Amino acid sequence: MPIAVCPECEAEIHVDEDVDKGDLLVCEECETSLEVVGLDPIELDRCIDEDYDDDEDDDDY
Repeated sequence: MPIAVCPECEAEIHVDEDVDKGDLLVCEECETSLEVVGLDPIELDRCIDEDYDDDEDDDDY
């Protein structure tokens, strides 16, 4: 089973052999959402939450 490293806490993460680029995982140690960004070797990066609204405070018209 391939192993990747969490970019947040550097914990080893066991990854399925059939993982694809763009798949989402969660680090069991720090609970950070991660995205597979490379396959050989397997690389992970923090997942950006696209649902977050930066303009929440800009509702004053």
